[in-house]
Amino acid sequence: MSDAALSTLWMGVLFGGLCVAGGLSRAGLPRTHVRDLLHVGAGVWPLGWPYWRSPLPPICIACGALVVMALVPLLARRVEWLARVQSAVSDDDERWSGLVLYALSFAIFTAVGLLAAPFPAAAALLALALGDGLGGAAGLAFGRHRFSLAAGKQKSLEGSLAVAVFASLGVMLAAHWFDAPSGWGLGLAAGVVAALAEAISPRATDNLVLPAVVWAMLVLSPRVS
Repeated sequence: MSDAALSTLWMGVLFGGLCVAGGLSRAGLPRTHVRDLLHVGAGVWPLGWPYWRSPLPPICIACGALVVMALVPLLARRVEWLARVQSAVSDDDERWSGLVLYALSFAIFTAVGLLAAPFPAAAALLALALGDGLGGAAGLAFGRHRFSLAAGKQKSLEGSLAVAVFASLGVMLAAHWFDAPSGWGLGLAAGVVAALAEAISPRATDNLVLPAVVWAMLVLSPRVS
């Protein structure tokens, strides 16, 4: 498939995902579940990196998505369906700025992954998508034992454990997909680092801090470098 066709496909996926989010919210799905679905769904993006012929189109798409996300609060005043999308996934628990940071992480690590080493960047994004998305859902459903660290908001031990497990799976999926030297030990260690980063991050900043620390750990790991 050509880069032009892939660009059209991915922009359609982005637009469709936003529309689905609005539709699910109107159907009564709680905001937190809509956000979690978007978080997890975004994880397919780095899996498509090997199919691009040039790094420029996917980098432009990721940066364009960041610009769109940053402009949504302004455009939502004039475009009704964008206002519905914003209200579907943004509330006092997670402000829109957190989703902008999510898009920023994807823009940064798409550029890093396609211009340098793909595995650490893809692993960072998959740790974010699966760890934060599925871990947050698990914490909401099963969290009973609460704690807080540093400037981070209150978390549950059950949710943090789920973040560690699913972030580890994300890292190992990236290792398999990009044929990178890794293993259970490195994957589990990355998951623990992801859970700690998510727990200590101030509100919404985990969407940037979590992938950054996972990427740094993998880049500095002798097994990867």
